[in-house]
Amino acid sequence: ERAQRLQAETEARYRSLVETIPAAVYTEPADDSISTLYMSPQVEAITGYSAEQWVDDPDMWPEIIHPDDRERVLAEDRRIANDGQPFNMEFRIVRSDGGIVWVHDEAVLLKDSAGRPQFWQGFMADITPQKLAEEQLREAETRYRSLVENLPAVTYIDIVDEKSTTVYVSPQVEEILGYTTQEWVADDELWVRNLHPDDRDQIVEAARHHNMTGDPFDVEYRFRAKGGRWLWIHDEASIERDDAGRPRFSQGVMFDITERREAEDQLRETEAKYRALVEHIPAVLYVDPADPLEPTMYVSPQAEEVLGIDRERYLADSGYWLELVDAEDRERVLEAYHDSLERREGWAIEYRITRPSDGHVIWLRDESAYLPGGEGRPDLVQGVMADITERKLAEEALQQSERREREAAERLRTLDEMKNAFLAAVSHELRSPLTSILGLSLTLEQQDLTAEDRGDLLGRLASNARKLDRLLKDLLDIDRLNRGIVTPQYRATDVGALVRRTVDSLDILADRSVLVEAEAVVVPVDPAKVERIVENLLANAVRHTSADSGIWVRVAPQDGGVQIAVEDDGSGVPKELKQAIFEPFLQGPTASPHSPGTGIGLSLVALFAELHGGRAWVEDREGGGASFRVFLPGTPSNGERRAQHEEPAVGSGGRG
Repeated sequence: ERAQRLQAETEARYRSLVETIPAAVYTEPADDSISTLYMSPQVEAITGYSAEQWVDDPDMWPEIIHPDDRERVLAEDRRIANDGQPFNMEFRIVRSDGGIVWVHDEAVLLKDSAGRPQFWQGFMADITPQKLAEEQLREAETRYRSLVENLPAVTYIDIVDEKSTTVYVSPQVEEILGYTTQEWVADDELWVRNLHPDDRDQIVEAARHHNMTGDPFDVEYRFRAKGGRWLWIHDEASIERDDAGRPRFSQGVMFDITERREAEDQLRETEAKYRALVEHIPAVLYVDPADPLEPTMYVSPQAEEVLGIDRERYLADSGYWLELVDAEDRERVLEAYHDSLERREGWAIEYRITRPSDGHVIWLRDESAYLPGGEGRPDLVQGVMADITERKLAEEALQQSERREREAAERLRTLDEMKNAFLAAVSHELRSPLTSILGLSLTLEQQDLTAEDRGDLLGRLASNARKLDRLLKDLLDIDRLNRGIVTPQYRATDVGALVRRTVDSLDILADRSVLVEAEAVVVPVDPAKVERIVENLLANAVRHTSADSGIWVRVAPQDGGVQIAVEDDGSGVPKELKQAIFEPFLQGPTASPHSPGTGIGLSLVALFAELHGGRAWVEDREGGGASFRVFLPGTPSNGERRAQHEEPAVGSGGRG
């Protein structure tokens, strides 16, 4: 009794399971009959026939198989009845209401422990939605293929890999490019090989970037069709990704745009011919009511690109345009706008705006015409705005260029004047001592003189020779300094003593009184160059002051180095010359117009100071006059004491 109860419970659970799954479960005998031993109730929902009808009518199953599938299904049923293989088929059934359903029918042969066939156990599921979907997919694919293969373009699918291997190309490839689909798919290098050499690197890089980043591929290039003709191709492609977001395929389309490009070339030629006739090309068209409080009625789509604006906001907000105008131009523009409305006339104005899209400031030329309405229509303002930023930048560059040219011309004029002054001064400085030397030499040669007169003439000859020597030495030194071939010969030197000796030995001072206040300051310097600094500063003081003016020379320690100052109580240096007075050939007012100098003495002072790593400058002397100062640091400018020696400049050396 307990076994019967367990069997009943098990059967009930099995039946509950079988009769609730979304398929009809059935059992058939293992003999050749087509009778049904058991059919679950779900069969009625699938076929319209009840389970009882299936069990009672053994001939029903073959009869309700769709006529187009019946022979195929019954043949398979006979085959598996002979060899006992599983039955697994999809076919159509004619429902009781005449409708057609697709079913998936699977059954297996169950055997007893001795291996004897007992019965077939199977299930039948309604797969009509799946079949309809497959049919729709096939139809869609057919329509898609028909569409793709009838477009006037080449469609292709590439695998996203290093070679961009093509797995599909539409038949138009033969009509447009001359290659069969088999040739195109079989040769991975065909596309790259036939790119124009001038385009190849750029296009291959764009394709690589497309495959790596997934960015759209949108390029135009020249391609050699089969037969050698060059075509212009517009090529666009996008990446298809899998569910994980990984790129799978690149799907694209190629258009032959040769005619368009040739037309564009012809258009460019035409534009070039008539460019001189075109003075203005509108960029952004707009129509405004003649009321500043009313919003713009129309603005062309180019406004978004040219002005960098949200077109919808521009149309909705009457104050948006004025917000774009640069703050420096806003009042001027607003005044011109209101004046235009009051006069009922158009305007032409140039102003700057700030593009909201990128913050760039651009120049616009805004021209409008006032259109009276009449007959109840409102007055309108119709205008055009063009980006003239490049023109404005060109004008600004031209103005800067003209300014630079004027400045360069002024500098050349100044240099020419300085050159002329220098040549005049040098010729004077050379001619005067040469004339004296020649005259004195002739006197010595032609006349018998007393020993005293002869000594006087020889002294004057030597003095004039020294003048020539100093001038030649200055000219050679400034040339060598400018070419950077002078190397200072440092040695520890008492600069105070050196300056005293230099002052005592100068013949250019004549009867001038010079007060020397020189402390003992020992620093590494080039003594010959320091002598030249002192000589030129004193020569400058003598030349630019009167005979009764005082001259002072001071030497004092400063910041680990030494400062040399040569001062006078003359008229001083004009303010406008203080920065430039150390430039070559520039001369200030002189107290000796008959001996103007060459204008290179102070420039040598500055160059010798810089050679030591120091500097030279001029200040107003307390109490009046000029104070020329030179600072030489206590450490050589090259960071080491030089053991080697250069050949001294002509006429230098000797003293100190």
